[in-house]
Amino acid sequence: MRGVRGLLVFALAGLLSGELEAQSAQAISLQGSGLFNGVFGNVFIGLNDGLGAEAQVRYTPSAFSVGAGFQYTNHELEGRSEDARLYGGFVEPRYRIYAGSNVLAPYVSARFSLLKVGFSGGDLALSSSFIQVNGGGGLLVRLGARVNLDVGATYGYNRLGAGNLTSNSSGSSLPVESSSGSNIVARLGLAVGLGG
Repeated sequence: MRGVRGLLVFALAGLLSGELEAQSAQAISLQGSGLFNGVFGNVFIGLNDGLGAEAQVRYTPSAFSVGAGFQYTNHELEGRSEDARLYGGFVEPRYRIYAGSNVLAPYVSARFSLLKVGFSGGDLALSSSFIQVNGGGGLLVRLGARVNLDVGATYGYNRLGAGNLTSNSSGSSLPVESSSGSNIVARLGLAVGLGG
């Protein structure tokens, strides 16, 4: 019986070490990515899909990791000369799936974003916040001992809170009702491990 227990402990340790080798070995990493943010449904009518970027720091003690950072995307508005900007913070927990490779590691993830809406030109201001709650996954490709390529996508729920849309030049204000829809966030980026 002791021999069987020892064998199980040894096998489990081998499995865990294989999981850790599928990514950079450092517990802390920094990541920069290009973003595509597609919005659908009734949320913010006239808001087109947008492109932008994100930066995040990630803590990876095991197969489970959590990242937090800042994202920014720019969106054209139908019938307006201004563009809209969605910007703010996010938290992204992730679970890496061991696939028997030291180079490729698929993962599942969630993404919780609390964003503000700004406009180019500075004339318009919106008082409400924009929420995204997403789930999805991606693939880590190990490029070196400290560098991973990250390709991922999440699909989820958008909600624009009720507020007021104000013109700074005229001082006029229009109420904005709460609305909801769906979205896709796709990412292509590089993660660099820090420390020893």
